[in-house]
Amino acid sequence: MFAEQPAKTTRWTPALPIALSALIALSAAACDRIWPTGAETQARDTAKPASTLAAVPVPSARPAHDAAAPPAPPQRMTGAQEAEFEAWIVRTYLGCWRAPAQPADSDPYVARVRLAFKPDGSLARAPKLVNPPSDPALKPQAKSVMQAVQACNPLSVPAQYRPFYEQWRTQTIQFNPQIASR
Repeated sequence: MFAEQPAKTTRWTPALPIALSALIALSAAACDRIWPTGAETQARDTAKPASTLAAVPVPSARPAHDAAAPPAPPQRMTGAQEAEFEAWIVRTYLGCWRAPAQPADSDPYVARVRLAFKPDGSLARAPKLVNPPSDPALKPQAKSVMQAVQACNPLSVPAQYRPFYEQWRTQTIQFNPQIASR
């Protein structure tokens, strides 16, 4: 069925032992450079002048970057400061707002506006009315709110709140006509 095939013989070439010998010699030389023998190390160390050995820097116990103090965490407003800031910003915007008459047959419309500020108190981008009214009769209230935001721009942020910019950089303000009428 199957005919027997003659066995393959590998021919020995003289180049193979030469290549292996070269590889072994190179790796041995590399090892000697990395891990010198005791006699070679002693001969190398005694050949250096004493002034060279003294000039070798000794690594310190601590790395230099550990010596610097860690950066202080950013300041945060307390809960009371946040409440004071929110009250201040609402008072400021309500002072700029001239609310039109509310339609008698509708529920009071409380507009919510999302604001983004720059550190100087000016608006970083256009204000966004979060809850636009669905009733066309309430559109004048929404328009007046947006006009109030523009009229108050830029806000003169009190000095005590300026260090906390990251906390007040975005705000959502409610314009409640019942509070504004007080």
